[in-house]
Amino acid sequence: MTGPLDPDATRSFGDATMPAGPRLGGSAGAGPMVVGPPRDPPRGPGDDDGGDDEGRSWWWVAAAALVFGVVVGVVIALLASGGDDATDATTTSSSTTITVATTATTAPPTTTTTVAPTAPGQVLNLTAGAGGGSGEVSLQWDAVEGAAEYRVYRSATMGGARSLITTTDQTSYVDTPGSHAYYEVSAVNAGGEGPRSVQACGAPVGDSC
Repeated sequence: MTGPLDPDATRSFGDATMPAGPRLGGSAGAGPMVVGPPRDPPRGPGDDDGGDDEGRSWWWVAAAALVFGVVVGVVIALLASGGDDATDATTTSSSTTITVATTATTAPPTTTTTVAPTAPGQVLNLTAGAGGGSGEVSLQWDAVEGAAEYRVYRSATMGGARSLITTTDQTSYVDTPGSHAYYEVSAVNAGGEGPRSVQACGAPVGDSC
């Protein structure tokens, strides 16, 4: 060493000051020596901290993500609303089409045609014989399908003028002509009177045709 030690000199440790001890190559009056980590130099108004810049960068990233999420949500909501409107429009159009088709294919009302009844057929197998009493003639014939009643005609001569003597719903009749006579029978219903039977001659007991 090349200089005297200054026992009165002090050294600084942080905020504490202690004797600095002898110094090399100098005198003891040069001032205190600072021992410990170096202090940060004073900052100017324009100096920024790197940590502050990094924090502000993360804040902007978070804000941008939030705004992006809101925009995406609004777009999805608008698309969903537009899809519902399109579905409703399609459903309405389909309903209208179905209604029109149903109206077009509706069958016209059925018209019931009433068929007028027809007159019954001809009376067959008419017979005329002597009755049980004095001057009686007994008549019988076959039933005719669809007949409501029968009309009995009589004439005094064969092929002569005929007179309606009775109407009955039976297939037999007893007449009292007093002497032999000629008979014809016809069937009748709502459709009219059918053809008359073949003429038959009948005579009471004690007489003949």
